[in-house]
Amino acid sequence: MSNLPDIAVFVQVVERGSFTAAADRLEISKAAVSKYVGRLEHRLGARLLNRTTRRLTLTEAGAALYDRAGVAIADIAAAEAEVMELTGTPRGRLRVTAPAYFGNAFLMPAVTGFLRSYPDVELELDLNNRIVDLVKERFDVAIRITSLTDSSLVARRLADVRLLTVASPEYLRKAGTPATPADLSDHVGLSYTLQHAPNEWHFVADGKRPVTVHVRGCLRCNSDDALKHAALAGIGITRFPELFIGGEIASGQLVRLLQDYEPPPASLCAVFPTRTNLPPKVRVFVDFLARHLKPA
Repeated sequence: MSNLPDIAVFVQVVERGSFTAAADRLEISKAAVSKYVGRLEHRLGARLLNRTTRRLTLTEAGAALYDRAGVAIADIAAAEAEVMELTGTPRGRLRVTAPAYFGNAFLMPAVTGFLRSYPDVELELDLNNRIVDLVKERFDVAIRITSLTDSSLVARRLADVRLLTVASPEYLRKAGTPATPADLSDHVGLSYTLQHAPNEWHFVADGKRPVTVHVRGCLRCNSDDALKHAALAGIGITRFPELFIGGEIASGQLVRLLQDYEPPPASLCAVFPTRTNLPPKVRVFVDFLARHLKPA
């Protein structure tokens, strides 16, 4: 690898036809070009060029080296050009992972507009409720509703998300309406299994005092959509991010409970491995999503 600068200069000499022309192309002195080529010949133990006052010709060893090195240097130049292009215009494959329900309900409506605006970006979506390893699985962006705990990652907050406790009017007619978190011990809970300790629900009393209650239940599930269907069917009480159930609350299909005990809002975040040299495709996608989710 230490020979690469010498080889690159050698290739320029061959392609330009003289030490002088190579020096002009590389913006270095003719003596420096001669030094690079001489050092390469010394390391390889072979003469690469026959020099006369009128002509410059390749030796057999020089021709063999140029046949391989010329292609390699061209490939490196092409790779460099491709990277520079990627860092300018948004293009290339963009791998995004997001929770399944959020992806279907909110991300897909935004995706169509994004792809129309950036036709050179190829979007690959992974809609899954598991927490992926962005670096190991080579994702560009993850959408998460959570507090960021991995300090090696970078997060951009897209929106605040309130966690609401809800039930259907049918369930409340049968079981009554809880007035405090402690009352939940007499109710059926529908719990999301991907949360830590799914049956422990956290609230805040008097705006500052944390309250934790253990909720018994007949259903634990890793699907927001399935829990939502169960709540709408009157099976029990559950908790959802507000943006997932705003329509059902507005229509009266679900009723907000324990409003005086709601915990502080969580954050909907776009998470990516690093802020350094962020590819344009990532930057424009996150910006686009932030605009799409911004409250009217």
